[in-house]
Amino acid sequence: MAVTVLTSRGHTVEPDVDFENWRVAGGTWLTAGGLLALAIRLCLNSGVGRLQ
Repeated sequence: MAVTVLTSRGHTVEPDVDFENWRVAGGTWLTAGGLLALAIRLCLNSGVGRLQ
């Protein structure tokens, strides 16, 4: 989900060979948890169970 949200906002997101680590906009490699944390920090993830 974080990958979809980040790419929909114009960020380039690429996985490593095993899809265990991710690089956003050519930055340092992040784990899946780090990727989700980045999406939350950037206020791109609305959260689970939130009604709009």
